[in-house]
Amino acid sequence: MFLNGITIVLCGTADRARGATIAWATKVERDHAVVSLPKQAAVTDGIAESGTFTISVLSADQAHVARQYGGTRQSDPREPDPTDLDVDRWDVPVVKGARGQFLCKVRHTLTIKEQVVIIAEIVDTAVSDDRLPLVYRHGDYFPT
Repeated sequence: MFLNGITIVLCGTADRARGATIAWATKVERDHAVVSLPKQAAVTDGIAESGTFTISVLSADQAHVARQYGGTRQSDPREPDPTDLDVDRWDVPVVKGARGQFLCKVRHTLTIKEQVVIIAEIVDTAVSDDRLPLVYRHGDYFPT
């Protein structure tokens, strides 16, 4: 479901969300996902502490959210925009209005140089296939 769309990985709480925009997340089998995050990113530390995170597949109209959590300063915790996040469903932040939302539990991690590869079990989903996904090409975000 989320092979080509722009995704936001989030962990934390409603008032202290940590997140990062990633260009890929891969679904493995029916109920596992693989993501790669910078070793020094605040979200990577948060996921290591909690063992739980969400993947939100952004809709075509959510480029502003991708920009909020993207960039090279990923070691700085991101201040969440409360109008973009929701925590009601799983008590872990997700992006409101995202095309898909996945609650994940960490099962394995592997550090490769400056990246941490996380293999996670997808324990719950909320998908809205009626929205177009946001993709990244030629240095900017575009609807498909």
